Amino acid sequence: MCLTIPAKVIEIREKKAIIDKDGQKFQIDIRSIPDLIIGDWVLYMSDIAVQKVSPDDAKEILDLLEYVDKTDPSKLSKKFIKVVKASKQRKLNKNELEFLLNLDGLDKKALFSEAEMMRKTLIKDFFCIHGIIEFSNYCTHDCAYCGLRCENTSLRRYRMSDDEILKAIDKGAAKGYKLFVLQSGEDPHYTKEKLVNLVKRIKKKHRIFIFISIGERDFETYKALREAGTDGVLFRFETSNPNLFAKIHGDLPSKQSLPSKDLKNRFEHLKFMKELGYFIASGSIVGLPGQTISDLADDIITTRDNKYEMVSMGPFVPSKNTPFEHEQAGNLDMMLKMIAILRLEMKDTRIPVVTAHETLDPEEGRKKAIKAGANAMMLNLTPEKYAGDYAIYKRKQALDNAMWEKYGLYNSDESYKMLEEKLKIL
Repeated sequence: MCLTIPAKVIEIREKKAIIDKDGQKFQIDIRSIPDLIIGDWVLYMSDIAVQKVSPDDAKEILDLLEYVDKTDPSKLSKKFIKVVKASKQRKLNKNELEFLLNLDGLDKKALFSEAEMMRKTLIKDFFCIHGIIEFSNYCTHDCAYCGLRCENTSLRRYRMSDDEILKAIDKGAAKGYKLFVLQSGEDPHYTKEKLVNLVKRIKKKHRIFIFISIGERDFETYKALREAGTDGVLFRFETSNPNLFAKIHGDLPSKQSLPSKDLKNRFEHLKFMKELGYFIASGSIVGLPGQTISDLADDIITTRDNKYEMVSMGPFVPSKNTPFEHEQAGNLDMMLKMIAILRLEMKDTRIPVVTAHETLDPEEGRKKAIKAGANAMMLNLTPEKYAGDYAIYKRKQALDNAMWEKYGLYNSDESYKMLEEKLKIL
């Protein structure tokens, strides 16, 4: 669900309360929290109070989601100011995007502040929280950057049964998760029929949204899954540069793997997914070996112009037992600039903080991404006995999700309706 910015109760009127939010007064319904008193801090959705928050937790949430570090405009370059003003009126061209990707110093800091302000202004109080379940680490392909590649014989493989997957969803749904991503390698063990039956079982038991991330399955599989009730897909194009795409996919033939992947086919999948009515999350990998600023600018243009509803983008993190094992990881600052620029270019889209981002900076990764304009998070709900083996890259350090789950998940019909509206899923 969504973590919202807390407000302080300043007056009680029977079943209503007056709250103070940034010096403005609003009235909310407090029937769900009858013990509220003046001085309490509360989270609310629309005009309904959903949960009381301790003063210390309220301060932490406010510091995370509310604060914007403004930069003195007189100290910024004229070109930066010109480009940012242009972004409010039209799409930026490639030269302007490359200029922003090369920013440093105060201009870079101001870019992040501008993106965070854009998030706050248009998306307001909502920072949405979703759960991901990695149900299989088998894969028939041999991608150069991925630890799940079929030729990685040192990886302990696993497949979750339908009952195990459903149990993980039961556990998450009980906490208040309303959107789940089911992710795997490209594993033919899970046939179209098996996946359709799984989605139907889940949908019959829970009123939740289901996204899938299962790779390049055929049209009929995605059609059947959509008809079964699957709501969205996570399907990265990875790079808009055909030569770089070939470097990470097509130049590494394997006796065990399927035919080499093709960038044109990747975009054909995204096209028919949109035609089938999926909510689409797509984007690039930032920092791939050999990637240039020009490539990243093209990736921004591709993501923007295709109007994907969610940006599924993350930094390259080298993985053991891959051809890219000894390559340098993606640059954290470049990842933050990509988030910020896409926030300016796709003003109300969802941009999640991904686990790979947190791997580059376990202590401050989440906060920095939010400060650069991110507005969603994928928390890992894979059962502990499997999570360590989903080794696309070296796993991040264990992070504390307690606050996010405590204050960002609500077991209420209103929370489902709010997410339904935000996702524009009918």
